[in-house]
Amino acid sequence: MLTHRGFSAWITVGDKPLPEYLVAYDSAANRLSCWIPSEEGQKFAVCWRDHGSKVDSCGFITLDGHIVPGRFLFGEGFTQRSGFRTSRTTERPFQFQKVPDIVGDTIDQAANKETGMIILRIKRVVRISSRPPNLIQDTPPVLALGKRRPGDICVGLGEETESLQYGSTWHVVPHGKDSPSRKVPSTYVSFVFRYRTAEFLEAQGISTERKPIIAPSRRVASLPPSMSTPPSHISDLPRLPRLTTAVTNHYPNATYRRPSIELRRTVSWKATATTSNNPGVQRYFVLGAGLELKVEPSQEVNFHADSLALESAGNQGN
Repeated sequence: MLTHRGFSAWITVGDKPLPEYLVAYDSAANRLSCWIPSEEGQKFAVCWRDHGSKVDSCGFITLDGHIVPGRFLFGEGFTQRSGFRTSRTTERPFQFQKVPDIVGDTIDQAANKETGMIILRIKRVVRISSRPPNLIQDTPPVLALGKRRPGDICVGLGEETESLQYGSTWHVVPHGKDSPSRKVPSTYVSFVFRYRTAEFLEAQGISTERKPIIAPSRRVASLPPSMSTPPSHISDLPRLPRLTTAVTNHYPNATYRRPSIELRRTVSWKATATTSNNPGVQRYFVLGAGLELKVEPSQEVNFHADSLALESAGNQGN
């Protein structure tokens, strides 16, 4: 539904409004325009509403450049037009059709800037007096085709249906605030519906709605979700004993220091052995959780379940 200056307009097929794409606004002309899908055989109606202007108005409809009589509104309300009058009692409904595969005098091949458009122009007026209804217009065999090719969509007329003509209409003059120096009412607001097939609108990217791109969620964790919480049995494991200054009291030749941040991350024990220059004597470097131990060649390291001890190399034979 297009809405501007207190009026709304839309096109319906089977009493359902057609979707509108790429709505544009021309402030200089007080005109709203959009694109709508169309399909061969669809009957449509041009609908509009006055949201309470309290000023009389009349709507003029143009189909592919061909003017069709519209309706009056008296300051508020809704109205529509769905056909071209052919007699006092009949109309032919507006219908989307395919351009016939013929050439000749029955087709208007002249270029028309309003080809492919359904236009509603609303003019504000002042009613002067009633008068007899409009004369019945000649029904065109086909509406203006412009430069369209056979098989393209155009606006045509369906089979006649019964519809009574109103018994009278109105003499009107322009609304004073809109065109004080003119004898013909000027356009107060206009709505332009450019119709094409749904396939054309999609191929041109007109009816394609862009869906927001949602970035996948990222976990700021180095462990998989199943391991993010340590198993309960991990906390039940016995902790390794801490090395205290008692080691240095009993073994003056053994030295230790607090490891760097990188080494503090070590969670397993690692022992390496190298052979010294003295036969039969081994030198050990032991790295543990938060521990680096340097042992002199005259000492060795014995591991026990609950303690760590150093012995002199001279006790090996015992």
